[in-house]
Amino acid sequence: MIIGVQGSSSFSDYQIFLRAMGTALSMIGEKDKEIIIYSSGPHNINAMTMEFVNITERSFKGRGLKVKMQKAPASWLRSNHRMFDYFIYLSRPKENLSPLAAYMEKKNVEVGIYRY
Repeated sequence: MIIGVQGSSSFSDYQIFLRAMGTALSMIGEKDKEIIIYSSGPHNINAMTMEFVNITERSFKGRGLKVKMQKAPASWLRSNHRMFDYFIYLSRPKENLSPLAAYMEKKNVEVGIYRY
């Protein structure tokens, strides 16, 4: 399973981030052996993603899943949109979608928008 993550620089609620990851992970299929999370920032989102991977790595390993995180620029995610199973966008209420999130929606990638 391949997940993309991006958010606004004002987003700071780790609990909402965990809910978004829970939704993404509920889509794991029986054939999935690896979870790759591409984080497109900003820094606060990258930090949350790295913390999530570090904390959950052992529990995934016990289930036979390998989890890893890669930082990637938005342009790379946009160019490789076909590979994503799910895209997460995190922001505060009333903030507009990022151009990348809007692009992913337009290209029929399943997008989860989480605002608090």
